[in-house]
Amino acid sequence: MSTARRRRVPRRLLGTGLAALLTTTGALAVTGQPAAAGVTRWVTPTGVSYTDARQPTEAFAVAAGEALPVGTWEAAGDKHTARAYFTFDLTPYRGKEIISAELQTGETSVDDCTKPRELELWRTDTPAAAPTWANAPAVREKVGDLGGTVTHCPAGYLEMLVTAAVQRAVEEGRDSLTLMARIAGDHEEAKHFGRRIEQPGISLKANAAPDVPGKLTVSGLACAEGLRIGTTTPTFSAEVTDPDRVDGFVGDQVTATFAWWPVDRPAERTEWTSYAMYAPARFDYSVPPGLLVHDRTYAFTVKAADQQAGSEWSPECRFTVDTKVPPPPTVTSTEYPAGWAFPGHGGPGIPGRFTFTAPGADDVAGYRWGPSGATTYVAADTSGTATITWTPTDYGLKRLYVQAVDRAGNRSPLTTYQFTVRNTAPTVTDGNPDGRLGQARQFTLAPNMTDVVEYVWRLNEGAEQTVPADAEGRATVQVTPEVAANTLHVRSRTRDGQLSGDAGYRFTVRTEPTVTSAQWPLDGAVGAPVGSEGSFVFTPAMDGVTEYVYSFDYGEQETVAAGADGTATVRYTPTAAYQHSIQVFSRTGDGVESATAYRSFQVASLAPNVESAVYPRNTTGGGPGVTGTFTFRPSPGSNGVTSYVYTFRGEPERTVAAGPDGSATVEWTPATFDEAWDGWNSVQVSARTAAGTSTDAQYYSFRIDPKSPMVTSDVFGWQGAPVGTTGDFVFTAQLAGTVEFVYSFDGGPERTVAADEAGTARVSWTADSAYSHNLTVRSRTATGVSSGAALYNIWIDG
Repeated sequence: MSTARRRRVPRRLLGTGLAALLTTTGALAVTGQPAAAGVTRWVTPTGVSYTDARQPTEAFAVAAGEALPVGTWEAAGDKHTARAYFTFDLTPYRGKEIISAELQTGETSVDDCTKPRELELWRTDTPAAAPTWANAPAVREKVGDLGGTVTHCPAGYLEMLVTAAVQRAVEEGRDSLTLMARIAGDHEEAKHFGRRIEQPGISLKANAAPDVPGKLTVSGLACAEGLRIGTTTPTFSAEVTDPDRVDGFVGDQVTATFAWWPVDRPAERTEWTSYAMYAPARFDYSVPPGLLVHDRTYAFTVKAADQQAGSEWSPECRFTVDTKVPPPPTVTSTEYPAGWAFPGHGGPGIPGRFTFTAPGADDVAGYRWGPSGATTYVAADTSGTATITWTPTDYGLKRLYVQAVDRAGNRSPLTTYQFTVRNTAPTVTDGNPDGRLGQARQFTLAPNMTDVVEYVWRLNEGAEQTVPADAEGRATVQVTPEVAANTLHVRSRTRDGQLSGDAGYRFTVRTEPTVTSAQWPLDGAVGAPVGSEGSFVFTPAMDGVTEYVYSFDYGEQETVAAGADGTATVRYTPTAAYQHSIQVFSRTGDGVESATAYRSFQVASLAPNVESAVYPRNTTGGGPGVTGTFTFRPSPGSNGVTSYVYTFRGEPERTVAAGPDGSATVEWTPATFDEAWDGWNSVQVSARTAAGTSTDAQYYSFRIDPKSPMVTSDVFGWQGAPVGTTGDFVFTAQLAGTVEFVYSFDGGPERTVAADEAGTARVSWTADSAYSHNLTVRSRTATGVSSGAALYNIWIDG
């Protein structure tokens, strides 16, 4: 017998991601094909064997992957004739529609490829055990010829539709299907027709109708007897499942059809079918506005369908539309009655009962409430009343927000219940408010509740302690603060065990040192002038201070030892006037550091005064070539001035001697108008004494008048002129002694024109292009003094 063989690949299941599905229970969920419903599975036989006429009482089981003989062959001189049997399990397909079933196999060897293929497939009864030739199952019908039209030999791939056989077996309620492969008629005993085939499988596509939809809801509420909803546009929802779903893969695409109607008018039925989704899925349908009305009962039902079959309608879900909002609830409390009245009632930690009612409402299901909003739900009793217990955590004006909720979920307008919680925390009196760090201090505790028998207290995060109260309900405690910022927590306790609120008494132990100076007050007043020697005194606010760490103007820190009394003095000579600062903290012998004291002080300036009539301070005066006189005078407190050192910006430093009264005068003439600074200039002056000391500098700023010429034109005014226009410009000098004007058009080359005796000149210009032009003009004297520039803008029409 030939051993030639081709690899068989099942058709319709090709693809790299599908090969793993071709196992005994493998399945492929059909996706992306809306017209095809059902799940395709690759079904392999549960029983595979063959019989041999030469050994009629024996059954021959076949191992996985082993080929089966069909027809006749010879071995060791003996003739053998075989028939192959395959049994398939149909229990997964009970009640399903068989859409297609294709048996697939292939030939591994053929005895004689010149002979026609006469391979038949028959349906037999399913044997209880592997059949033998002598005890073969009854043959019921021929299913067909396997590979009758396939010409190549051996055929690595053979197929046959067995849909009818499988469908009939399922419809007849059989749990299995047994197929027999044999060679047709008398040729069965002719060895030239014999062959071996692979163990077959069936590519089986079946479909079951979707399950009846379940888990119906209306606007998120599960269907139940007496269901009421508070909207006329509810959303119906239902869950749809389908038996054809395969774990790990999507199954059928399904749709849901919703039907709804008024229960008293079933003929007014409305149906809507959804788009398709892969099962399992939840489908929603929102009722459009204007179709449902208050106080009417409706019903809805849902059915599902895939592309092959549909489910039954689900049980009806009935509901009544109730859009009537309940009235605002009333709130009452004995422990915490409404109102702002001081001192209030109850107290922090004291629970109160609050009763909610909704007068005039007969369908209240419960209430939503809370101190920050109506967030917590409590059910009402049969009378529509609910009582909650709430415990305030602090005192003062409090609010409870309450809404009534009816059976349809409608919420009432919000009721705001306001009441005052009494401050029950004890009063704390500090017996030593100026005590230092590490010093014991006594606090007196007085009650704000009646029948107080003791106090529970702790300092900061320390251990809690108790102290008994005297006959008046008072007590004292002593604490020793070890940090600057402290909180004394105190609560009183009554004879029946009721605790008050926490006093939370905060106090700060001052640790930063005190700073004083005779020369420079720390109250903002101006102190001794620059260059004066003075001192600062540090006084401790802690015990055991041995040194101070200080700096001026946030500069380098220095350390000074403290005296026996804990104080220290440092000398200081300011080198600059105006505001300065000092920073200092103390340190004990144990290394405990205080808080830092930050102080500021003012140092008086000895800078000389500067005056000028021609060039007044911070304003415009004089002009190019105009000489101004500047007078320097010593500041108050500055004695023995013998000279002044001064410099105008951009000029060398000069010295002028002071007169008997300590003043001096200098003259200064600007040669031109400095347009880079817009005419602004300054003089810096410091005074010197006979002892050789120098004061801090005075900065005196002023602006030079540009004395720019005036420019006018009768032709080129604000109204513009056309291209080609020729006109004159008249220049009028503002700078005394002007002999000529320097001008340019549009930033071009400079030209000059002489000034007449009246200080004017005239130039002519022709507009050669449209739009914006400009003219820049300066005047100049015979000695070369130049004025500031005048800019004249010209518009030429396009």
